[in-house]
Amino acid sequence: MNKILAFILSVVLTISGVGASVLGYTEGTPIKATQREYKFDKEKLLIGGYYGRYDELDYAAEAGIDFIIDDGIDKAYLDKAESLNIGVIAVGYQGIGRYYGTMTENDGMNWVNFDYSSLQDHKALWGLDLIDEPDSFAYPHIQIACKALYDQNKKLVPLVNLFPSYANDQQLGEESGLNFLQKVFSLFTDHLTDSTAKYKKYVSDYINKIDTDYISVDYYPYSASLDKNGNTVKITNSGWIRNLDLLAEACRETDRKLLVITQAAGETKDGAEGGPRWCDEKSDINQQMYASLAFGAKAVIHGLFSRDGWWQTDSHMIGSDGRPTETFYAAKEVNLEVKKFADVYGNYKYTSTYMLNPGKVAGASDPFLNCEVASERGGIKSSNGLLVGTFTGENGSKAYVVVNMEELNDNVTADFTFDFETGKNITVYQEGSLKVPNGSSEKITLKPGEGVFITVE
Repeated sequence: MNKILAFILSVVLTISGVGASVLGYTEGTPIKATQREYKFDKEKLLIGGYYGRYDELDYAAEAGIDFIIDDGIDKAYLDKAESLNIGVIAVGYQGIGRYYGTMTENDGMNWVNFDYSSLQDHKALWGLDLIDEPDSFAYPHIQIACKALYDQNKKLVPLVNLFPSYANDQQLGEESGLNFLQKVFSLFTDHLTDSTAKYKKYVSDYINKIDTDYISVDYYPYSASLDKNGNTVKITNSGWIRNLDLLAEACRETDRKLLVITQAAGETKDGAEGGPRWCDEKSDINQQMYASLAFGAKAVIHGLFSRDGWWQTDSHMIGSDGRPTETFYAAKEVNLEVKKFADVYGNYKYTSTYMLNPGKVAGASDPFLNCEVASERGGIKSSNGLLVGTFTGENGSKAYVVVNMEELNDNVTADFTFDFETGKNITVYQEGSLKVPNGSSEKITLKPGEGVFITVE
């Protein structure tokens, strides 16, 4: 069936004249990223938090957070962060410009002309926040600013965070360019929807014009509504998986790391107001964490950690009273579990992502991923909707991230079997524990939203 569907998709794309890949989607040549040295290990899995006050740093350390993004950073803040082994990406540090939405040529030149000799460096200072959610018109000016900081050799990252695919044309600075006939074929593939087409342009232009060794995005996939009986109905945005897929493809093919800011906050707790919902259960954090890892993410950043920031304050990891919330404890549990394999995960190179039973995968509207490599499929079988990321290590070793991607509203437990060659050393990291199966096949059960990391050596 998959081969038949793949053939139909190839025919549809050929007829429409639209390419599936994000590479070469717009005019220009993708930049193979220049590899930079930072004050942090960019291969290891890192956990971040968006915003974090001075008096919240101890909670950040407790929750297993490796770095914070925030403004108002001074030496006292950096000293405390260093004492807790927390890095800081500073917003507006010592007067250097930070932008939102767009940048002008003058904005870029402000970074070029900044007196970096006056910048008070610090071991805990990992980077400077440059721009959040830029339009594509800003890309040339972003590149100038990034180069200016990189040329200082201070091992600081200039943080550029992209819009998600549900942003509109004006926000992205892109139009889909699809004609009516091409859109008719959107019944067969999401590559022929306006949202995917304009987002491919947005990402293609980024990798053609900006030389960062990472791509960062924020994506908040979960919303909720009330049914006619007043019950909360959890909803997952159908563009989520394609968004990660396009960015992961761009990262893999241009040697960049994927950074994902996930949803740890919301506007509505029970769905009464509609819109982004609270993510105060472990399954909410788990599914987002492992879905990001299945696309090779090297940093997952909780939005939001602090009581500062957007959305309803008590939905954040730290509530309005300055104390941990249920979201905090859910994220803490997931963080500490994945940190058990953060170093091991860093030893493997991301190779591909595919779905099992894609019709059951929440957040997906197309059965095929750009990142899928048929030869990388492992011996994983299931009747549930799973997302599988594959990785390659030294001496032919392999690793897999497997995620239960059934819609969280359905509260489905997923089972899969994992077949492997006799004589291989298999390690399954699940809920922080290590399970080494015996035999040639192992059945693994995943709770709603749960994921596992498996190494085969």
